[in-house]
Amino acid sequence: MHEPVLLTEVIDALRVKPDGKYIDGTLGQAGHAEEIARRLDSGQLLGLDVDPENLDAAERRLQPFGNRTLTRRVNFRGLQAVLQDVGWGEVDGMLFDLGVSTEQLMGPSLSYLSEHPLDMRLDPSSPITAASFLATVEERALSDLLTEYGEGAAARRLSTAILQQFSSGTLKTNGDLSRLCERVIGRHGRRHPGTRVFLALRAAVNDENGATRDIAESGPNYLAVGGRLAVITFHSIEDRIVKEAFRGHVRGEAGERRYALVSKKPIAPTFEEERRNPRSRSAKLRVLERVS
Repeated sequence: MHEPVLLTEVIDALRVKPDGKYIDGTLGQAGHAEEIARRLDSGQLLGLDVDPENLDAAERRLQPFGNRTLTRRVNFRGLQAVLQDVGWGEVDGMLFDLGVSTEQLMGPSLSYLSEHPLDMRLDPSSPITAASFLATVEERALSDLLTEYGEGAAARRLSTAILQQFSSGTLKTNGDLSRLCERVIGRHGRRHPGTRVFLALRAAVNDENGATRDIAESGPNYLAVGGRLAVITFHSIEDRIVKEAFRGHVRGEAGERRYALVSKKPIAPTFEEERRNPRSRSAKLRVLERVS
C-alpha cells in the first residue's frame, strides 16, 4: 500500500481535535486520512479526490470509521461548493498532499514505460489530454515549459523534436515519447531521460501549478481561528507558489484575518523516512495557522 509522506509531521502539524472538522483535499489512498480519522470522535473528515480508483481504495480503507468520514469525487479547486453541499463553514484543518502516488506513476496513463495513448490526466473526465495539449501548444511555449521543469539547454531541441514527431503522426503513446527523449537527450545516470518531460506535460495537462496557487491563496479563508492548512509539495515550482502565497497571508494581503507560519522553513522528511521511502526525498511541508 502507498506509504503517506511526512505522516507524523502532518498529524503533529494539524493538532487534530476529537470534535474538529478536517479536509484531506488530495485523499489518494487515505494514508493521511486514516490517521486523522483515528483521532476523531464527534468530529468529521472530508476527503476529496479526482481519481476514481484512488477514491474507491480510500473509501474501503476508511469504511471502519463510519460517519466520521465523508468523500467526494471532485478536484479540490471545487472546495467551496463541496463545503456548501455538506453544510460546513470554517474548518479546523486542511491537508493537500500534491504528490502523485507510485501506483499512479506506474499506471498506464503516466508511466513512460507504457504504450498507452498520450493522456496523463489525473482526472479521467477532464477534457484536456497530453495529445490535445501537444496539438495546440506553440513551440516556444513548450520550450519554456520544459525549461521551467529543468531541461535547460535541451528544452529547445526537445520541444522541436516533440512537435515535429507529433505533427507527423509518429508520436502517439507514452512509449513513443519516452524513446524520443532517449534519442534527443541520451541516457545519463539512473534517471530516465524523459522524467522531467513527463513531469512537465503532466503538470500542464492537469494545471497543477494553477491548482496549487488556488488552494494556497484561497484555502486559508476556510480556516477557523486556530485552524491550520498543511501543504506538501514535491517540486521547487510548487513549493515557491505555496511559500509566496503563505507569506502574503501573513502580511495581511488577504484582508482582516490574521495568519502565522508554523515554521519559517519547510518541514522535510527525516533521514530514516528518506531511507525507507526514497520518493519522499523531495517532499516539503509548509503549514499556515489562522491566529485571529
